[in-house]
Amino acid sequence: MTNNPAVVRSLLVYAICLPVAIFLGFLLSDPLDKHNAIIFAAGVLLLLLPLLLKWYHAWLIAIWNMTITFIYMPGMLPGWEPMACLAFAVAMGHYILNRERKFLPSQSVSWSLVFLALVVLVTAKMRGGLGFNALGDETVGGKRYLYIWVAVFGYFALISQPIVHQKRRLYTSLFLLGTLTSVLNNLSTMIGPLGAVLFIFFPGVESVSNTPFAQENIERFGGFATGCMFLVFALVARYGIEGILNLRKIWRPILFGLALIICALGGYRGIIIMVGMTLVLAFYFEGLFRSRLMPAAVIGVILLAGLVVCFSDQFPLPVQRCLAIFPVKISPIARMSAEASSDWRIDMWKSLLPEIPRYLFLGKGLTFDANDMAMYFSLGNDQVGGEVGGGANLAGDYHNGPLSVIIPFGIWGVIGFLWFLVASIKVLWKNYKYGDPDLRKINTLLMSYFIAKTIMFLFVFGGFYAELVTFVGVVGFSISLNAGVAAKSVPVTERPQAEFHRFRRLPVGKPMPST
Repeated sequence: MTNNPAVVRSLLVYAICLPVAIFLGFLLSDPLDKHNAIIFAAGVLLLLLPLLLKWYHAWLIAIWNMTITFIYMPGMLPGWEPMACLAFAVAMGHYILNRERKFLPSQSVSWSLVFLALVVLVTAKMRGGLGFNALGDETVGGKRYLYIWVAVFGYFALISQPIVHQKRRLYTSLFLLGTLTSVLNNLSTMIGPLGAVLFIFFPGVESVSNTPFAQENIERFGGFATGCMFLVFALVARYGIEGILNLRKIWRPILFGLALIICALGGYRGIIIMVGMTLVLAFYFEGLFRSRLMPAAVIGVILLAGLVVCFSDQFPLPVQRCLAIFPVKISPIARMSAEASSDWRIDMWKSLLPEIPRYLFLGKGLTFDANDMAMYFSLGNDQVGGEVGGGANLAGDYHNGPLSVIIPFGIWGVIGFLWFLVASIKVLWKNYKYGDPDLRKINTLLMSYFIAKTIMFLFVFGGFYAELVTFVGVVGFSISLNAGVAAKSVPVTERPQAEFHRFRRLPVGKPMPST
């Protein structure tokens, strides 16, 4: 018998791991059993725990903008939700065990999110509970409350530690380019048998826009458009607009242009507006309005506008649908698709305006009766109270940022969300203005995107519970990237020269003069 400690340790590892592997393999023989899936997930989590304790922050940043969805988990949770919960738990554990490892300071943003979370909790309690359809309850929609609370947890997990200097560019790329996984959501419905494997983690999305009174449908690829939008943002964060347009690095403008074209092929006007506003803001904050690049940019925009005006009705239908926001000639099919979508939203918003006083002090909440939705789909809109907007109205998806706050959560939700927006913009501005010069391009992109997202949310399109994770992700990542909130450096003034006339050196042997 050997007394070698390494051999004994190896035998102990095998004695533990082999039975666990056999047991997990037995559970996989019946993967549809919910209890087996829970036990298997717990076993995998236990094995990953050492890595999670060390790399939770990097994993959270990488998965934050990914479109991965765990369809085998209850509620089909998006990947960022369980990761945010685990990361927050680990961060709190580190803080409890080591009080010197504190969360990065940003009191105003943190307290605004705590206030929002409390408003959501009180509203849910006063409006009949969370609505998880448990114990025979017919109300559903509680998962949307979780979106808000888990987004707050994720924010605190993001600011639980700073990003080390050597990995700031890498983590920025992981944070922004994670959205490229949205391409897989489109591919999972297009590539045959392999798509079935992708569908497990990246469920397909609807890519056809049904156009009323038209004999053709407009095929839209939102996954490709969203992924390429963030590819554009990643290029801006890495090189800046001036660096992208550097013709000495010809691959940069080519990749930038291709990404913009694919964004237009997505067929979503909102994506075009977001990209346009973000690029204009980044151009301004980079100080290029007074640079030698400004005349070239103006000429380029004029040439592009002329190209669009001349050939607008020759572009693919998804691109023409995006051009519906401009007064140019496009196909009647694309025009009808865009106008039908806009009219549907505007009619729903008009019908919701009289509801605001009713829910001003106590919001409606995010839950709804499943029976009403079933009646809508079985009997039609007129049989269920004539709700304008159909199922989206019944479910509380108003496609409007301000309405998605004030109706579900009343004036208190509006106060909390505006507080959060103002505090976040101040943080992003300070990091842009006073942050590390090496992070100037990244901070410029983050601030430009946040401001454009805010304008989009308030005036064009938005949904509070679904988009809060985007807002808190940007500001939380900025705080972690800059190791807190940057402050204006105070110039060090020279200490005034001391007055030595009272303490001048006297010749040896002479007494000190009396004072």
